[in-house]
Amino acid sequence: MPKQSINPILQLSQNSDLLFLTETWLLPPTKYRSSWVEYHTYGIPRDSSNIGQLGLALLVNPQCNLPVYQITHTHPLLAKYSLSIVLASKLLIHCLYLPPSLENNEVTTILDALPMQYSNTTNTLLCGDFNARLGTFTGDSRIDPRGRIFYNWMCSHNLILWNQRLTHGQPTSYTVQGTSIIDFFLSTEELLSPSLNIRHDLSLTSNHKFMTLSFDVFDDLQEHLPPKRVTWNLGKLKHPKNRDSYRDVFKENLGLILPPQSSLSFPHSSAAYEYIDDIHQQLCDAIYNSLDAICGRRPPPTDDWLKDFWTPEMTSVFNRKEYYYRKWRRARGLNALRQWVLHQEAQAKLRRLILKRRRETWRQFCDQMAQGEYSKAIAKFSRLRKNRTIKPTFSTLEGPQHAADTMAQHLERIFAGDLLPNSTDTTTSTDAAPVVPELFDVASCSITIDDVNEAIKSLPRKKAPGVDHLTIEMLAPITEILTPILVYLFQLCWRWSYTPLSWRVAQVIPIHKKGPATDPGNFRPISLTSIFRKILEKCLYTDLLDQSPTLDIAQGGFREARSTLDQALCLAEICTILRKHYDINPTLAFLDIKSAYDTVNRDHVWQALSPCLHPALLGLLKNLFNDVQIEVLLGNTKSSRFSPKTGVLQGSILSPFLYSIYINQLPGLLRDRPLDPVPDANPVLFASSINCLLYADDVVLIAAPSRLQTLLQQCEEHSYQLGYRWNPLKCAIVAPAEDTQHPHTPWWLHQHFRANPRKINKALKTMNQMTAIGVNSTGFDRLLSARFYCQIVRPQLEYGLAISAVKYREFQQLESCQNQCLRRIFGGSPRSSVKVMLHLINQPTMKERTHILQTKFLLRSLDVPDDTLLFQLLPYIRTSASGSQWYKLTTSPLWRLSTVQDVEQIDKRRFRAIRQEYLQNSLEQRRDNTNSVLLSACRVDLKVDPILWLPMTPVERSRLLRWRLGWLPGGLPKPCIYHPFDLLTRTHATECLHMHRRLQMPRSIPDPLSFLLNKLPTSKKKPTEKNRSKHIAWSIRWPIICQILHELDYLHHDQISPDVPPLGQKLLSWLFSSS
Repeated sequence: MPKQSINPILQLSQNSDLLFLTETWLLPPTKYRSSWVEYHTYGIPRDSSNIGQLGLALLVNPQCNLPVYQITHTHPLLAKYSLSIVLASKLLIHCLYLPPSLENNEVTTILDALPMQYSNTTNTLLCGDFNARLGTFTGDSRIDPRGRIFYNWMCSHNLILWNQRLTHGQPTSYTVQGTSIIDFFLSTEELLSPSLNIRHDLSLTSNHKFMTLSFDVFDDLQEHLPPKRVTWNLGKLKHPKNRDSYRDVFKENLGLILPPQSSLSFPHSSAAYEYIDDIHQQLCDAIYNSLDAICGRRPPPTDDWLKDFWTPEMTSVFNRKEYYYRKWRRARGLNALRQWVLHQEAQAKLRRLILKRRRETWRQFCDQMAQGEYSKAIAKFSRLRKNRTIKPTFSTLEGPQHAADTMAQHLERIFAGDLLPNSTDTTTSTDAAPVVPELFDVASCSITIDDVNEAIKSLPRKKAPGVDHLTIEMLAPITEILTPILVYLFQLCWRWSYTPLSWRVAQVIPIHKKGPATDPGNFRPISLTSIFRKILEKCLYTDLLDQSPTLDIAQGGFREARSTLDQALCLAEICTILRKHYDINPTLAFLDIKSAYDTVNRDHVWQALSPCLHPALLGLLKNLFNDVQIEVLLGNTKSSRFSPKTGVLQGSILSPFLYSIYINQLPGLLRDRPLDPVPDANPVLFASSINCLLYADDVVLIAAPSRLQTLLQQCEEHSYQLGYRWNPLKCAIVAPAEDTQHPHTPWWLHQHFRANPRKINKALKTMNQMTAIGVNSTGFDRLLSARFYCQIVRPQLEYGLAISAVKYREFQQLESCQNQCLRRIFGGSPRSSVKVMLHLINQPTMKERTHILQTKFLLRSLDVPDDTLLFQLLPYIRTSASGSQWYKLTTSPLWRLSTVQDVEQIDKRRFRAIRQEYLQNSLEQRRDNTNSVLLSACRVDLKVDPILWLPMTPVERSRLLRWRLGWLPGGLPKPCIYHPFDLLTRTHATECLHMHRRLQMPRSIPDPLSFLLNKLPTSKKKPTEKNRSKHIAWSIRWPIICQILHELDYLHHDQISPDVPPLGQKLLSWLFSSS
């Protein structure tokens, strides 16, 4: 059953809470596109990986107010043939599909393994297709061996068969062999007011009948839906008229009167706090009311897409199919045969219409993606990829509210500060905040209107809101009005070291990491905070950086002009120096801190910042982080709030830097001697002093094996002093092999950053997923697919290549992987050449790409700040005598081309020119190759070939691409139908179809078709009246080119082309239509 065919079934189930489907044939992670919540037991692939068999599904009505908990079976047969849930922690439901192919002993095993009670459930309900006939017990015509097994099992468990009680003798399945009763509803206990309805009048393109079991729910099962997050139709703000109205309404709703700060006087601090909260609340109310007036609240999601998919013709055919089915049910004799034939014809027509509509909507979607902005296309594609990923969520048997409370209790234990030393004061109240209004002068606050404007512009869009339901999209249209108010409010917060409560409420979303989804420890808590808090943090960040103590040079995480590759290269260079100059073969210990952000001792951070920070800034930070309240947001339920004693919020803009302050003492503690105050005097001596590197919560120790144990003990002592713990499961000790072939290069650099099989397999896995979504020859536009590949797949291959000296064999592996991806995009065979493909989309080979990345890294390394570790090592690693990894990268031909002039003077513009020259030289070398006939017929300049984006029909574009790629004519040459003694090759096709004469080209040009394709316009701007005259020749030649390729396509299939309407009209309309 196609996924789109679910619409009629959903229409029939509007008054039902649960809808179970058997034989869905869905493979993971496919889902039905509807507003109903889905639970699946996915099918298994058939011979073709795109088609499945078996499969069960549960769809929960959005209006159902009963929590559903899916049970994960460990028994292999139950996991394959059953779907089990617990409804409202009281009702256990099993849905089964036992296919006829199962052996009787397997059926017995499944039935015996099926649990009749789960935790505190009070009743068990079973349903599904059992393929067991029970004879006279249910009113069936006969009994079979499986029926006897099923009947004995049912009697042994004292089950109630509702088919026998309520619909005795009513068939549930109709086939050519006759009717049968094989679909059952059973329960262990009595139901309240049960009724069972079998829709014999509906076919629904299935042998099995649509069955509905209704009963009253027990009082203890009834629950109420929690209030949902408030959302608005923000799409209306994209229209300028609505944005203007939104600003005008906001002005009217905003009744704030803000007196000068100097005129404010409060008898005590609580009055000032109330004043700040009141301003914030009035501001939020004005925004809410304005959004209500202009945008309106967003209604719950509906199944409008399915309704749009079903055209009036499809609905009419569906109704006609059901009409003939009802007529057949009542007909007798030959009239029954006539009605059945009409029913089958209508059913076949409906199937054709559904497939046709699927192709139409898919093509419309692909065209929309190709013609729209790329940023919107990649965002849409990313959502498609995300939706195809099965995301485990934390749930418990008792329902979502209990799950949220359980997660909150788990997080409260983590944030409880139990690991802190006993002497540490974990007071988090606001009593320590200043209470004297004159203590902090407003003039000391550096936040300006420009800062707030810049913060609003720089914050990312389409992010989840905090507890106040506001996002940056709601504030952007009213920035001019809002900014002075926010500056006034921020100054009040600065003066009183106090912020509104909603800014200090973090809604935590648990994001699954690894491991079983039933363990709350396998989830990462991500905090959703108020957008006003984010703006304030953005404004405070610069002052915090300027006033804070200097971070240790070994720290590289979340710092300007530092990256993971910088740290990795520095690690490699330090190891090389230790081997070469100190005869130390270092052992590396990679350490990870457990729940790093959650166990931060904030008092330690404030103590480190207090000598440097302005007291008002320090007081404001304490209020933002010490007085936080956390609530877990799970599904649509909230837990009770709690106040964490430790930790900084994951998701806060300031948290990464505060964590760096927290862990800053560790590198100095591990060193044998302090760093030289003038470290660049002797880089080799300086490198020997660095025995650890940090990147956020990841630490690597560098030492001889005899010294490493001491460093590990010091790390353990430091963790006890600060109140955090290391995570042994994520720690590793790496010792180099004695017989390494690279005595001066760390072997792990070769292992992790080069073309290892894990990296290639990951890239191919991602490409497989993208191919299933539409990145293939029959899906998205090829140019768009190529851009998706370059942005999503290729970075997985590229990571680490910028600092790796890649060998020839490794380049071959990378090229092979990229070639496989490109062949999928263009639809090439496993052995087809990709030279022309790369040239058409204007992308380099992996070798050229590696040289570009290496040169960019080298140029950037020469411009790093002088307080970075890489800068201190550069004077030594730039020399040839060092044998460093950095110097090995300079053998790149692009780097040699760049060093013709002073590399210190190369800016981005000059580098682009050098890169273009390098790629042009590489193209010329490939074109001069003897086996590059097709490439030599393409353009000589480095641009995306216009045949990939100029307006034309899919068939016309496909033929042009096949001509460029040498696939038209394709395969092994075969005789021409016009000239049986000549093979149909490109050269013969040129003469056979009289291309020179028809295209009015001289015979000195061997390939006139390719020559003209190279002359197509390359500018994407639509031609104007001034430059339209130079395209006048295309009005004659372009239709002929399309006609020639049309004829050649038919010749390749041994057919004479039929007469067709004029081809190539889309391009001509684009070239010559009025602007």
